Amino acid sequence: MALNRQDIARAGLKLLNDVGLNGLTLRLIAADLGVKAPALYWHLKNKQELLDEMATQMYADSAADRQPPASLGEWEAVAHSARALRKMMLAHRDGGKVFAGTYLGDTSLVGEHPLRRSIEAGLDEARASQGIFTVYCFVIGFVIEEQAVRPMPGEFDERYAGSAGQAVLGDADARFEDGLVMVLSGARQWLEAG
Repeated sequence: MALNRQDIARAGLKLLNDVGLNGLTLRLIAADLGVKAPALYWHLKNKQELLDEMATQMYADSAADRQPPASLGEWEAVAHSARALRKMMLAHRDGGKVFAGTYLGDTSLVGEHPLRRSIEAGLDEARASQGIFTVYCFVIGFVIEEQAVRPMPGEFDERYAGSAGQAVLGDADARFEDGLVMVLSGARQWLEAG
């Protein structure tokens, strides 16, 4: 069987739901693919490269969902993409942790800057990128926390059942939307003030 990085990433994503990020190893993926671990090292040097490739695959697989309708304004499109990014990460156990800090191997997946029209109208591109990066970090951080409480749909970490954990037990979708509104309005206000 001729392997490639995409095959390895897909096998890693499949196993991720079973064993979680801490249990995922190149050796386990090799066994799942029916090869010896050294065969994978021909394609990936270490676990970080595996995570980079898995994140790239997750991002590629969600391209259609992340594409906002043309009718949306810039900030509504940013919100749409943030929701799609969250959905993408929640589709995989530890998806937020997998995606955090990874490098996308295919930068063509990123597409044009979501605030391109504003940049063309004079908005500083570096500041616009900082605003978008802040939204991106909110989404990843939210998902990491959300998956700590509920690793997979239907699962629940009982440590959060006490009164101290009540804040994280609420409707995650509503909490995400509230946080997204706060971050987007703050980013927009910061950009307009600059």
